[in-house]
This record gives sequence, structure tokens and C-alpha cells, in this order.
Amino acid sequence: MPTALMNWDEKQKRWRAMYRRRRLQVRASDLVIGATTYAETVLAANQWFRKQQEWIDRELAVGTHRPHEEDYLAELDSIQSALKALPVLAHSNPALQSMLVPEVAKLKHKEVLIRQALRQEVLPPLNDTLRNPLNVSPEGVESAAFKEATQQIVDQMRVGNPFEVSLEELQNTEGYEQYDPQVHGDLSDFDSEDNMDVVYSGKRGVSLNDNNRKIARRVREDRLQEQAGNVAALKDKVLARKKQETGTIDEFARGIITQLLNDHGANVPESKRLDYHIGKFLEYHHRRFVLRKITAGRFGKIVNTIKRYQEWTKKTGITSVDKIGTREHIADYFKRLEDLVIDKIIKPEYANNLFGTFKMLIGWLSDIEVLKEYPRCLQRKNKDFMFRVDRQRPVTVPLEWVRRILDDASPRLKLCLLLTLNCGFGASEIGQLQKSEYDPATGRITHKRCKTKDAPNAPTVCYKLWNITKELMDRAIAERSKYPQLLPCAKFLLVNSSGKPLWYEYVEDGKSSKSDNISCDFRRLIAKLRKVDPDIPAISYYQFRKTSASLIYNEPKYRIYNGLWLAHSPRSVADRHYNDPDGTILDETILWLHDKIFGLEEAEMLK
Repeated sequence: MPTALMNWDEKQKRWRAMYRRRRLQVRASDLVIGATTYAETVLAANQWFRKQQEWIDRELAVGTHRPHEEDYLAELDSIQSALKALPVLAHSNPALQSMLVPEVAKLKHKEVLIRQALRQEVLPPLNDTLRNPLNVSPEGVESAAFKEATQQIVDQMRVGNPFEVSLEELQNTEGYEQYDPQVHGDLSDFDSEDNMDVVYSGKRGVSLNDNNRKIARRVREDRLQEQAGNVAALKDKVLARKKQETGTIDEFARGIITQLLNDHGANVPESKRLDYHIGKFLEYHHRRFVLRKITAGRFGKIVNTIKRYQEWTKKTGITSVDKIGTREHIADYFKRLEDLVIDKIIKPEYANNLFGTFKMLIGWLSDIEVLKEYPRCLQRKNKDFMFRVDRQRPVTVPLEWVRRILDDASPRLKLCLLLTLNCGFGASEIGQLQKSEYDPATGRITHKRCKTKDAPNAPTVCYKLWNITKELMDRAIAERSKYPQLLPCAKFLLVNSSGKPLWYEYVEDGKSSKSDNISCDFRRLIAKLRKVDPDIPAISYYQFRKTSASLIYNEPKYRIYNGLWLAHSPRSVADRHYNDPDGTILDETILWLHDKIFGLEEAEMLK
């Protein structure tokens, strides 16, 4: 166990220490993401504390504040690493020498300037001429030299020049036959004004006077402009096709030098590495989870889906962040997901989740200005980048099966199923019910959905429990004294035999996990019933939950209260600003629901 150099504040969840009359403190969540052991946080805190000690000692020794020294040292390390790799790269690839030789000279000049600046007592912020010495975006270097070197690479990798249109390619393009001289006339007749008189006189049988000369000149200019315009349009068409196949200069060049440097073992700046930004992206969402802006399940989905994308980039050899903002890269990843859907490895719903998280990453990089702009192909609802997902009709459980499941369920599972039928609660709602929400005297639960508890328009609903539900609830609360009393779980209404909630999510090692006793018990019960009666379908707890909602919706008298019973936010203007439903209306709906589920209505009709 490492010795902690700082003191741990359990209440504030942070490390504290005094050093040379300065108070140092840092939160544990800012040091390590997903730390699970005390030793991990101690090591991270010690490392942070030593860096602060070095900074304070250096500042007090110099006697002058040097806030930008670390930036200068980082730039110097990047330049020195590049100066080692660039000559090797230029020697192995002669096509890059025309650009890399002047780049080496510029990097050496920047190295001298930074060393001179480090000798000064006060360091100014890094200016644009010294920042990002390996900035390879087209606007960051001399465009002529950059395009020239890129063009050489393009010529080596592809046959032919994708940025020029030859006469043969133009003639083989659809639409070129419209320039047939027999249709539009032979423009060679008007190549010069010297033979215009002869041509015009031979065709018309009259001499060419000044007025006719103007007309002939105008005809010649119009035909030349028409041909030039049509040829230009055809050239643009051919260029667009070739660029789509091979990529434009900027798309091909973006990140290529960074990629080559990385392949040769150079210390590429973190601002250019894709893995670095994916780590920052996950760190950003982990902070959102800590601040309770997203749930543990949502954070886990982001981690899992972005890891799938990261694995694909490693297989394809993509390491530069500049590459992922291009349409070519977006189309390649989408095609990869399409192949997985076609091979039935993943479902379209999951493919939509994977591509949605990928778009979140691109949007985040655009927000922090790593990417110049958000790709235009994603700014609109482009059907080329969408997976069709068929809407599935809700599957409900027949009432005779509902009654049979309730009869064979254990007391704890039966209570959970009754809460689902009585109040529309899911497993997460039941597991997160708190003691303050239940009033045993009146038999009511006043609850706001966990999913919308931060939404101001979401209603807080007061549910009247059925007698059988209240009886099982009171019995479960009385038996709770036999279970271990865990302090973090003291606020929850229902717990299992180990003292933990029936449903909860948590994050461990940067991954989210879930414990769901209710769904597990339900699956065991259904498997047990299917062994006795194979006609019972393999229904899930999620399908069982839809039973009461469908019953209320299919009853015309109570249909308008379905949204209130489900605790959905009001949709219409009247519901948001005018209507204030009385509690007795919901009580009447819940009482009718009880009679419908347990067959009391049918019994009354038979009498």
C-alpha cells in the first residue's frame, strides 16, 4: 500500500495538503476515471502533489511567476521528437523530401526561439508561430509546398491524375456527343476573321459587309462560349466523379503527415491523436455521470459503442483525428455497420446506436474546435446515413396468464408484479422507491419517474395501492429488519436479503454494470412455468409491464388518463397550462384496473 502524501477529506471527496504556505486540494474524480481501489487514488494523488511541489519550488526559486513554462517545454519535446523522425521519413520516401526539408529547417528555427524564450524570467503565452509545430492542416502550412508533396503521393498511389481531365476521358463521358460539328456547325470556320469573308460569301453567295461581319463575329463568339460552357460542365462532372472515387487533395492530405510520423515512432502531439480525444470524450461523459446529468446505463452505452468504433479505427490504421471529419471516413464507418447488419451480426437498432455515438463524438470535437466544422453530410437528416428500424407493435400478456403468474410467484416477486400492474412501475422504478414516497397510513405512493425526475414538466403522481399490494408492501417492510442494514441503502423502500436495492446501476473501471433481481426472478418463474405448460410464451418483464397500460388505453372511459397513470409529461397546451386532473379520477381508474385484471367485472356480469 503506497503512503499518501496528502490528507483525504471523506465528506468533500477530495485530497488536501499544505506546502510552503499554500493550500493544495484536488477532487478524486479529477484524478482518475473509474478508480475502484484506494491504492489507485493514492498513487494519482501523490503524482499530482509532486508536480505541484516542483511547480511551487521552481516558482519560488526564480522569484518570478512563469505560468507558460510547461507549454514551452511540451512544444520543445514535440519539436525534438519530430526532428528525429522527419529525416528518416524523408530518406525512406523521396516524394516527401520537397516538403519535409523546409519543414525541418522551420522546426530547428522554432527550437532555437523556444530555447531563447526559456532563458527569460517571464514567459509570454505561446503565439501562433510557435504553437503546434506539426500542424498539418492545409491552412497551417504553405499551400503550394503542401499540395505539391501531396500531389506526388497521390501520383504514386493512384494511376493517373485525379485532378485533371484528359480529352479521352471527356469523349468517353455521357453527353459529349452533343458537340458534334454536324449538329452545332464547324467552329473552325470562324477560327479567324480573315477567312470569315470567304466562308460567309461561299455559304450565302454575298460579300461580307460591316454589318454582316458584326453578325458573323457575334455568332462565332456565341458558339465558342456555348462550347466552352458545355465542355466546362462536362469537365466538372468528370472531376466530381473522379474526386468521389479517389478523394480530393485536402481530404487525402488531411492528417497524412501525422499518420506517417506516428508510423515511424515519432512523438505526435496529443492534439492530433484520435485515441487521446476519445479518452477526453469519455472523460467528459464520465463527469456528466458524476454530476448526475446522465445515468450509469447511459454512460455505459456511450463507453461500449465508442469502444466498437475505436476498435475499427485500430484495425483500419486510422490514428489521426483530422481524418474522421471527412465524408469519406463517415461513409466508410457507416458501410462497415451496414455489412454487420447484412451479415446479421448486429441488429439495425444497435447499428443506429453505434452510429449515433459516433456522431456525438464528431459533434463534441466540433464544439471544442478540434474539427474545423461539423460535417455537412450530417447536418441534415441524410437518409444515406440512417438504418431503417421497423416499429414493433406492443406485445401484451393475456389476463389469464397474468393471474397464473401472480399465483405462482414468490411474495417478493408478487409484490413487484403488483406494483407494476398497480402503478406502472418498471424494475428501475421499484428498485429506486424511497421510504419518503410511501405513506403506510393512507396506502399511497407519491412518486416521480426516475427518468424524468429532473424535467420540470414531468408530473408527480399519487397512486392508490390495492389492498393486496398494500398488504404485501407492509409485510416486506416489516421483514426488512432481518436483513443487513447498509447505510447507503437506508433510504430505499425495498431491498433484497443482502440489504441492497432490488435494482441498481453502478460504474466500475469506467464500465457500467447493473443488478436487477426483479427481472432475474421473473425469468426463473417463466422458465419454471414453461416446463409445466409449454403453451405459455417466453414473455419478458418488459412485456408484462405493458399489460395495465394497454388495458387503460383500450377502455374509452379511462383512455384520457393513460398518460397521467404512466407519469408522462403533458403534451397538449391544455394539459400543460389549463387542466389540473383531480386525484379521485386516477383512483377510480386504478380501482377499475384492479377489477379488470382479477376478473371481478366478469364475475359481476355472470351474476
